This record gives sequence, structure tokens and C-alpha cells, in this order.
Amino acid sequence: MLEMNGRYLNKILETNAKHALYREDGKWYHNLKKFPGVLFDKNGYVIFNSIEEYNNEDALQIKKDLHIIDGIQNLKQYHKFTALELQLIEGIEVNESNNDSSNSEDTVRVLRTIDTILRNKALVQRVKKLYNNTCQLCGTQLRIRKNNYYSEVHHIVPLGKPHNGKDSLDNMICVCPNCHVQLDLKSISINKNSLLLNNHEINIGYIDKHNSFLKS
Repeated sequence: MLEMNGRYLNKILETNAKHALYREDGKWYHNLKKFPGVLFDKNGYVIFNSIEEYNNEDALQIKKDLHIIDGIQNLKQYHKFTALELQLIEGIEVNESNNDSSNSEDTVRVLRTIDTILRNKALVQRVKKLYNNTCQLCGTQLRIRKNNYYSEVHHIVPLGKPHNGKDSLDNMICVCPNCHVQLDLKSISINKNSLLLNNHEINIGYIDKHNSFLKS
């Protein structure tokens, strides 16, 4: 497992915080100085959208350093890492049963490579904005909290080896987490003419390449 720190988690999970801090037990931190700010522990995080929200949280003992007696996991706004977020952070195991044998089971490990970190974040945010965080494939708009929605951006031809897809707008679509996993596992196709939303130009060659990888 990678050594965790706030900067890495903020980037990989795209929480868009201006200051991010990590503490495994969630009890002791330096003070947040820029907002939105985020505090991570080993199981999740809390976002403070403003300094007023931060200062008005009764559970925070804000002095020279920050102390949360029972840890951030007891704050009402605490967000526990989802399975998909854990996949982004360190990979997640997905078990697929072998229908031809009752005794065997294949384990497939899905890993996000360093390309996830290095991708063009400005383009990712542009795609999400174009579609108002709505999945182009199924139309899902996943609400996290009031006025806060979650979506992901899929590179149709994956970045990095062996596919070497481009980090470009015409190689990206806005999707929900469920569709993203299915796309990564090459279990669903993309049909440009069947997209529920299509507000930017997508390279049909990239779509054809994705579809050529589909599992039979």
C-alpha cells in the first residue's frame, strides 16, 4: 500500500480542496489554512467548505494544532471511503465465479496506475461541467450532499501502456461509478449514437477501439 498523505488523497479522489491533511487515527492535525479544506483519516474524510464552517464545528479543538478527541469519523459530515474510492486509492479485488467449475474462482485485481494522477485535471473538470455530473451512458446523477454531485471521467482508450490513449477531450466521457467499473472491465460497449447526452466531439476511432476489447 502507498504511504498516505493529504495531497495524494486530495488529487486521486478529486475532492478539489485547497488544503488537505492526513492523519491515520483522525485525531491530530495541523490547522487547515485554505478552504475548501479536507481532513483525511485511514477510512474517510471530512470537507470544510469555508473557514466559518471549520471554526463553528464544536468537535474541533482549534489551538496551535488541531485536536479532535474522538477522531473525524464521529463528525456528522464524515464521508467513509466507498469501494470505488478505495479502488482509486490502492486497487480493489473483484471476484468472478467460473461457471464451468464449482470449485474454482478467478480473482481479478483492478488497479489505477500513475496515469490517474497525471491526467489533465482541467479537462476532467470540463467534461464533468459539460454534463452537470450526469452519466452519458445511463443518465445517473449521483447526489452526495446538497448541491454536490459526484461523477467520474472515463478515458475511452486507457492512458498508459499498453493502450497509450490520449489525455484529450475527444477520448473522454462523463460516467457514473457503476458504468465506469463496467467500462474499465470491458463488459459494456459504447455507442456514440445511443449516448443520452452528447455535448462534445468524441473520436469514433476511440470508441471502435474500446468496443474491440469487449469480452465475449
